Amino acid sequence: MYNFFAWICDSLGTKEISLTIANIQKRTSLKYAIVDIETTGSHASGNSITEIGVCIHDGEKVVEEYQTLLNPGVWIPQYITALTGITNDMIEDAPTFEEISDKLLELLDDAVFVAHNASFDYSFIKAEFEAIGIKWQSKRLCTVRLARRAFPAMPSYSLGNVCNWLGLHNEQAHRALSDARAAMQLFEKCIAVMDQTEVSKMITRGAPELFLPAHLDRKEFDAVPQKTGVYYLLNEKGKPIYIGKAKNLKKRIQQHFTVQPEGPRMQAFMKEIHHVNFELTGTELVALILEDFEIRQHWPKYNEAQKRRATQHHIIQYKDQKGADRLAMQKSNKISNAVKTFASAYRAKEWMMKMAAEFELDHRMLGLDMFDMHAALPDIDDHNNRLDEALRQLQDREPSFIIRGEGRHEQEFSAVVVKKGQLRGYGFFEDQIDDEELIRSALRLIPPTETNA
Repeated sequence: MYNFFAWICDSLGTKEISLTIANIQKRTSLKYAIVDIETTGSHASGNSITEIGVCIHDGEKVVEEYQTLLNPGVWIPQYITALTGITNDMIEDAPTFEEISDKLLELLDDAVFVAHNASFDYSFIKAEFEAIGIKWQSKRLCTVRLARRAFPAMPSYSLGNVCNWLGLHNEQAHRALSDARAAMQLFEKCIAVMDQTEVSKMITRGAPELFLPAHLDRKEFDAVPQKTGVYYLLNEKGKPIYIGKAKNLKKRIQQHFTVQPEGPRMQAFMKEIHHVNFELTGTELVALILEDFEIRQHWPKYNEAQKRRATQHHIIQYKDQKGADRLAMQKSNKISNAVKTFASAYRAKEWMMKMAAEFELDHRMLGLDMFDMHAALPDIDDHNNRLDEALRQLQDREPSFIIRGEGRHEQEFSAVVVKKGQLRGYGFFEDQIDDEELIRSALRLIPPTETNA
């Protein structure tokens, strides 16, 4: 099973401006998601996102920020790297858009989408969602239009020029979170000097329409609760063709069915859906564990991203022709019996270097052959004993613990059990059990995956 840590493993203006924003907040409950993206090109068709930054604003202040690099699945052109500083090496181990889609949907949910030249950022994000089978729409507000209305005397409304004109701080231009923060400062400046009614009129409204699959009984869809869990879209024979997780099952499933499906693949997907099922999990952590397990059990037809696991860097152990135990690093997305797995080659080599230093192991026996190849190799028996002891001690140091969380109803709690760094399983309990062994005995066990990540 995955190493638990590797897997689970996220200037306001003057006093007068703050008071004005506070007054606006009293008259509105709008939530704003101020977004900026970096991309591989200038249009959504044929290009992808390499970085995204989001500032969630409640009309008075920023309440949450989010930033991540993304692996676009294509090569970043040199001129884009020159502009943004984002290289192909930087995004090699970054998550895909689908892998962060749940978090992004949570951030954007019920928010006004705000960006500088909003149509650009919106078109890319909408296209990325559509590529993974999610029809997403949002109310939109463009800070270019806001700035033109609030400050009509500016000679230019590019983000850089606006920042210079208004004295706004942009720490690192052409990087997503920094640009999003700059757009956030501009947003605050604008709404501070504009009437709320005028701002509201500038919000482009999207009214998503629900298009249920032809073979899906509306009663099944209506029965889905607004709770955390895992959902299953099933074909006529009851076989899962898509499995997902969500903090709000109802809203997430509805996003699959929003706006008329376009393109042959989406139409085929909707046509195959006959039933909807779900399993409540109480917490997002349990939902993540269950979703991963279920996808590996059923390999649903339309779960493309999850089936293409990111390539990992594995430490493997083997015996050479002389009987010496050796370690080596192997890059693969499918391997069993790995000693340890890392997301990058750098982390894997760093771990072996530390182990060699602590247990006085010959670097060459660990595949670290940048050292003197002419010196005599160590005694085989002595080396094998040292390596066995090193691996045993390192394994013993891996932590064991229980994560308690909310259950599926008020009288219940969930427990996720990790033993020596490995996820063992989870369970739901109504009695406050203190005995960890008793909790472990009642778990839904999660078998090992194809990697030891």
